[in-house]
Amino acid sequence: MGISDRVIAATLVAGLTLGIAGGVARANPTIVVDAATGRVLQQQDATRPWYPASLTKLMTAYTVFKAVKAGRVDLGTPIVISPLAAKQAPSKMGYPVGTMITIDDALKMLIVHSANDIAVALAEGVSGSVDAFAAEMNANSRALGMAQSQWVNPNGLPDPRQITSARDMAVMADAIITQFPQYASLFQIQTIQSGDRVMRTHNALVYRYPGTDGMKTGFICAAGFNVVATATRNGRKLITVIMGSPTPKDRTNQAVSLFEANYNNEGGGFFSKAPLATQLPASAYAGPADIRDIACSRKKGGSGAAENADTAEVLPGDANAPAPPPSPLLSSWVTAPPIAVGPYLGPRRPLYKLANTPILADLPPKPPKGKPATKLAGKKGMTATGYADPGKPLAVPDQLTDPKLNKGRKNLKKTAEKKPAKPVKRPKHKAESEG
Repeated sequence: MGISDRVIAATLVAGLTLGIAGGVARANPTIVVDAATGRVLQQQDATRPWYPASLTKLMTAYTVFKAVKAGRVDLGTPIVISPLAAKQAPSKMGYPVGTMITIDDALKMLIVHSANDIAVALAEGVSGSVDAFAAEMNANSRALGMAQSQWVNPNGLPDPRQITSARDMAVMADAIITQFPQYASLFQIQTIQSGDRVMRTHNALVYRYPGTDGMKTGFICAAGFNVVATATRNGRKLITVIMGSPTPKDRTNQAVSLFEANYNNEGGGFFSKAPLATQLPASAYAGPADIRDIACSRKKGGSGAAENADTAEVLPGDANAPAPPPSPLLSSWVTAPPIAVGPYLGPRRPLYKLANTPILADLPPKPPKGKPATKLAGKKGMTATGYADPGKPLAVPDQLTDPKLNKGRKNLKKTAEKKPAKPVKRPKHKAESEG
């Protein structure tokens, strides 16, 4: 290796990350990892504690993937929107309490729309409660070597106890890629549609940077604009993580710069001996930074304006959208037809039923007068724990078609099929999560 090669390698691994446009040193944590080897190609403050925001949903998805693999649920299993799920702050789907959706659709809503209500519904549907699901998230983190991550909720809404690092999120992305390749297409979805609502991913790289194949963005005021992105070129996949960009356009441009710099290095020589992401030394910082004065300053119109800017970046043709980033490396908008998602209105499926949560599309019939009510867990085909026996499906009339159950509610099926619920309006300058 020549002197120039050693200088370049030392610069990259030591973390002197320079933006290609302007050459100004950036203060936010970053890391680039070769997915095939797990080795760090470039990093800056990658182990510094940081608020994950909606990058949390990658760990939520991973925990759901593990539950499916273990046979606890499957992609067709319906889950229920509980009162706790329904009251989550935006971004959200806004379905009413009792609405059922399949885990398959829920995962699409989670990743593409970054729906906070759906994250809670998944947690409750898979583990019974948010606390139990968070315990699984933490156990998974420890097993993967994510030494700086701590989880208390499945959606990333602000909580000072919920922290991670750029390094840990790169480890998370690598685990999804290597352990669950069958879900790769989930992170490539550009658009979903529920009823007449069309929702586009917040990740502009999926639309505009050739080769991008995932994964997830995140934003709260304290964290700024985060992203975990993966891209493949000539069969080589890289993972890039950026924490704390001041604007969504900055986040996109910085990701492109990091991808380009590291695709130009083939990963051999010095880089073949680079440390694994899990081998990076711990940061000297005691806790996460808070950059709300930068990401959500009054000059920018507050947190609501920051959230809208991130959404607008992926809405081609929107007159109020900011101008596209000037980088010549970004292509023109590339869009795909939306994938349909929505409430589950089919026949009853085995599921875990949350206590005191009615199921809009499938309520049990009332018992005949003069006879005591039979508990759901005691009905034929149910186990004592309240789980349905897949081999003995319950014979429960469908609330949407059974005339006895629809007395006084003649338009229930028509309403459920033709008028999907609109999301709750987010309060001005208070919503903090774009996803």
